[in-house]
Amino acid sequence: MKMDIARGLIEKGCVKLSPQNPFTYASGLRGPVYCDNRLILSHVDFREKIIQSFLDVIKKDSLQFDLIGGIATAGIPYAAFIADRLKLPMVYVRPKAKEHGKKNQVEGDYRPNQSVILVEDLVNQGSSLAEAMSGVRDAGLFSTQCLCIVDYQMSEAKKRLKELSLSLISLTDFDHLIQAALEMKLIDSEGKKLLIDWHADPKEWSRVF
Repeated sequence: MKMDIARGLIEKGCVKLSPQNPFTYASGLRGPVYCDNRLILSHVDFREKIIQSFLDVIKKDSLQFDLIGGIATAGIPYAAFIADRLKLPMVYVRPKAKEHGKKNQVEGDYRPNQSVILVEDLVNQGSSLAEAMSGVRDAGLFSTQCLCIVDYQMSEAKKRLKELSLSLISLTDFDHLIQAALEMKLIDSEGKKLLIDWHADPKEWSRVF
């Protein structure tokens, strides 16, 4: 499954690899890979493949939960698709609580002590997961699982996941994206080395490049 999803992301233009001309991320760091999973929404067949893959993982791993929780913003549509197929209630989680109205961070109808499986489109450093988990716990909910489309497999994210007692299940990951990119001749061996160097130390790579 992971190679199939990786190839699909590249074919649909969701993944851009540019080792020689890095992208600047929201964090301010620079990196050679950019993944825009929002584009999936416009490709009906591939969108269906992503939704079905999430459903297959949930069934295969016998995941149990009361609510589907989409992490704003890119995780929300996938959470909605999953909730609709499973006929389960959905909430979504903001990066931080609103400063007006009811000042909610978790939006939706829920009860204390309900379990929520989080849905994110991409996990890089894991900061959005930490923000979401803070909101979930403040709302009296609990979560031990998160689904995502792409996991960059960063050491910082692994550390955060451990601290949060959160298990991450991805449809594909950095290793498979690189393998697919090589097979599809999107990068050569030199490009692969640059990508691996970035992955090993994103902060230092960003400083140098």
